[in-house]
Amino acid sequence: MRILNIIYITTFIILLNSCGLSHMANKYNTVNYVVNPENLEAHAGKITLDLEANFPEKYFAKQATVSLTPVLVYETGETAFKTIKIQGEEATGGEKTIFYATGGKFSYQDNIDYEKKMNNSRLEIRAIAKLKDKLRSAANLEDQEQILGPINIASGVMATSRRVFNNEDLANDNHAYEHETIIEKTATIYFLVNQSKIRTTEKSDEDIKQLTDFVKNKYKTHSIEIMSYASPEGSVNTNENVSEKRMKSTMQYTKNLLKTLKVDGADNNELYTETSIGEDWEGFESIVKLSQMKDKRRINKIVNSVEDVELREQQIRDLSEIYDALKDNVLPQLRKAVIVIRSFEPKRSDEEIANLSITSPDSLDLKELLFSATLNNDKNVQASIYNSVIELHNDWRGYNNLACIHLSENDLDKAMEFLDRAENVLGGKGQHDILTNKGIIYARKGELKKAQKLFDQANTTELNQAILDIRQGEYNKAARYFKNKTSYNATLAQMMNGNNSVNCNENTASCSYLNAIIAARRGENDLAISNLTKAVSADANYKIEAINDIEFINLRTSELFIKLTE
Repeated sequence: MRILNIIYITTFIILLNSCGLSHMANKYNTVNYVVNPENLEAHAGKITLDLEANFPEKYFAKQATVSLTPVLVYETGETAFKTIKIQGEEATGGEKTIFYATGGKFSYQDNIDYEKKMNNSRLEIRAIAKLKDKLRSAANLEDQEQILGPINIASGVMATSRRVFNNEDLANDNHAYEHETIIEKTATIYFLVNQSKIRTTEKSDEDIKQLTDFVKNKYKTHSIEIMSYASPEGSVNTNENVSEKRMKSTMQYTKNLLKTLKVDGADNNELYTETSIGEDWEGFESIVKLSQMKDKRRINKIVNSVEDVELREQQIRDLSEIYDALKDNVLPQLRKAVIVIRSFEPKRSDEEIANLSITSPDSLDLKELLFSATLNNDKNVQASIYNSVIELHNDWRGYNNLACIHLSENDLDKAMEFLDRAENVLGGKGQHDILTNKGIIYARKGELKKAQKLFDQANTTELNQAILDIRQGEYNKAARYFKNKTSYNATLAQMMNGNNSVNCNENTASCSYLNAIIAARRGENDLAISNLTKAVSADANYKIEAINDIEFINLRTSELFIKLTE
């Protein structure tokens, strides 16, 4: 009996060595791993691995499990994708079963966060094969656990989608300064019922006094408008005639007044416009609505439902219990003419504003001071102006626009600090400029969901959204916005959307480099080298970029490429 047990154990050991873990280790090179696409790619801040593993016939031991871990290895470290466990047909605990006789395959997907240091890397599969527990304890064999491989299955990460140019619309055009501002003053003259003569009391009314003071400023006149009205009582024809007469008398009075005061343009008839409105039903409805009158809803219902004007007036007059209130409190306010004088507000010249912003910023109002920063391209001068805005006015725009200066230099932390201060001035309230600029910061940092949320709240520009779409891997959306454009980001968006016939027409090193990538994708190696040469000549940093860029993997044996990147 003892001899039989020894025979069984010996036979078992032979079987394990022939089709167990040692066999799997010896034949591991027959396992086929396919990465799709062939090179890893970075999209939307992630590296996605789509892997298929094929195991041949009579390879996978029935009692074995294999733990597979794809690992991206680079110069300064490594990052592992998730581990997947595969089992033989008589094992347990695996996510996929592979049969010994027929072999089999499985698919695998996972992603990791992208970092630039991963560009020059290799992807390897690390695997550990084990027998199920009861066999390991019973056999006590050296091959109860085997390390398979590792084997390399891909090289480098293609990160062209990350080459977004940071040229978003910074939200700092908020000075609200106007080179031409029209200011106006209005006076209202009231008439007696069915009268068009301007009474002496009206000529000395406070409205006319304020109008007179306004024109005495001697500003250049933009326009003069006269509008006359009649209250809706009596026949329509009568009221239209009265309104017309009021317009003429008011026009004559206005011209005489302005000529007496020697107002600019008083003799220029082209500056005058006159309109006789007739019965003022709009004013009637508005006054009644704001009044404390009883049945005012009933009155306005008649106004809105009865189209015939004569019938409408009659129905209102029939409301005898409230018509007296209308006659005393509403109708007198509709017997009027309105004078509107519009003038050009005097402005300093741009040169004067620019000079004062440096020599005497406190002599400028807030709008002028903010505007003055747009008149100078020196960022130090702009920063000094925005600091004056903060010191003199404690206005949120000073902090926001300082943030934009730091954003233009890609100093994201400092920019965020000033944006937080801007929000504090507003009591924590989100303002669309601040939201947009914070969205840009988060987009550049790779926090894309936060960026999208802020852009949505700010209703940001189409350009900003299109650039964020590239970062998010929404290439189709970005390409639609950039259609028929040839800027750097437009070309990048079109290329990432699958169009390799585009060409960047900006005369920059970055454009030449992008054109080199496009040519390499088309297999036009000579053109790729030519464009790379332009890029490296303009910016030597692109030499290192090209060495590590998987886009040029097919050029690495080219003598011209080797010489260019030495």
